[in-house]
Amino acid sequence: MSEVKSFRKPYNPPVKKMSWWLENPFFVLYMVREGTAVFALFAVLEILLGIFCLALCDVTPAVSLKGIAPYVWYLQSFLANPVVIALNVLVLLTQLFHAVTWFALMPKAVRVFMNKNSTELLPDYVTKIALYLGLIGATVVVLAAAYLTK
Repeated sequence: MSEVKSFRKPYNPPVKKMSWWLENPFFVLYMVREGTAVFALFAVLEILLGIFCLALCDVTPAVSLKGIAPYVWYLQSFLANPVVIALNVLVLLTQLFHAVTWFALMPKAVRVFMNKNSTELLPDYVTKIALYLGLIGATVVVLAAAYLTK
């Protein structure tokens, strides 16, 4: 093994101010996308709270409202709070933003070939249409399941 020493120094551009990312629209979009992860964290914590409240319930055969009081509190008091409703709307909007930006990125990140004998790539719009159809299909299935269980 040779011991060749490199005398090149990596270029580290100086950062003059903390708002450097505001100067380039690409970086603004990137930082907004990364910043919206806080709302995804809120959604995960909200679901975990619901699971915890459900786990606290007493589900014996003779169930009364006292036995399911933690989950009733979660549904009627916590989720019905106007602040939580506003945060959930914000979570929905940020997740739709994530979906749109991810679907725009997907054809660049994943190379899908037309067939196994060709190097011709599937057009970008086909991948995007398939992703949007999958999103719409999953939404319809979840909404149908929610309305059919009433």
